[in-house]
Amino acid sequence: MSSFVWGRDPQEAFDNPYEYDAQEQFVREAKIFLKRMTEALDGYNMKFNRDDVGLKKATWMLLQDLVDSLYECFVLIQEKRHRVAARLFRDVVETLDLLKLFHSGTEKASRTLEKWYENEVISHGKARDYLKDVEGEAVAAARRDYYRQLSKFTHRTYRSLLDSYVLGRGDKLAHDSHSSSKLLVLPQIISAYYAVLGDLIIQVAEIASLGSVIESSCIKEAWLAALEEKRVPRRFAIKRPNKANPADA
Repeated sequence: MSSFVWGRDPQEAFDNPYEYDAQEQFVREAKIFLKRMTEALDGYNMKFNRDDVGLKKATWMLLQDLVDSLYECFVLIQEKRHRVAARLFRDVVETLDLLKLFHSGTEKASRTLEKWYENEVISHGKARDYLKDVEGEAVAAARRDYYRQLSKFTHRTYRSLLDSYVLGRGDKLAHDSHSSSKLLVLPQIISAYYAVLGDLIIQVAEIASLGSVIESSCIKEAWLAALEEKRVPRRFAIKRPNKANPADA
């Protein structure tokens, strides 16, 4: 991929936050890719009946929700409204894993789809059970840990809330909304959140062709249209971290 923000480790991004040119390249690329995904999904408007309870309709609706959520995250981070974006990260993962469960081809998947259409809540734990059964304990455990990290934003843990504060004179805390210009929002937070967003977009792209709602060729064309030929190089050498990203601890 072009911008090195794609696939960038959020902790490394937090520790090395001043790669503004690379982040701008990522923004350009992400905007084009998500626009292409939206255009592909728009082709299904007025295609499904209200009473249809099929897998393809569910896939379209969930993919639409995923792309919409990613775009909202993208806009929110651009506007330095990182608190709202962080709460959407976990929603994206839940929807991703629900979509994988629906397409697992098992009897359990069919029953779960029926319950979903009956407006029942499908817990993320059920999706993780699918991962454990189909992809093994190690994959399920890694997904669980990833989900738990993102859940800290939703549950407003102490260290996730610290993302919204800066240190003033005498190590006194000031909320980053104290300045209407948003100048107090730490570049470390924006840098790390762009890395998380890039990873989530990649995950959605990898499963977007499920059920042939979006053809694999369309996803490939979207990447080709989005990714710039020349990568913006790093401006700064990677520094060793002085402290952990507050949200990760």
